[in-house]
Amino acid sequence: MIRWSEVGAMRLVLLGFTVLLLPLSFGSDADPTTGMGVLLAYVAPALVVLLFFVLLLDALMNRVFMIERDAPARRPFRLRLRLDLAAVALLLVFWGAFFYDLVAVYGEP
Repeated sequence: MIRWSEVGAMRLVLLGFTVLLLPLSFGSDADPTTGMGVLLAYVAPALVVLLFFVLLLDALMNRVFMIERDAPARRPFRLRLRLDLAAVALLLVFWGAFFYDLVAVYGEP
């Protein structure tokens, strides 16, 4: 059972924002000159990159804070670590193909 009070409000906002960005990956090939195209083609991928690194940094800091604690005090840090890594995995699943195609297009000689 997850105790959401152990996760913290700011982390819940971060995870919620990550979940909101997941379905935007399906429209990431939109034309950026029309309507929501700018949001889908430029803003969302930039935010995904930022969230990716922030989530990994948060996971690392939870691991660092967990090192010198006894077993019962590690529980909230372990929960936060797992939630962060799950969010990173979801970002990779949903947005991985977009960034792979982006690198493949600009990586060819």
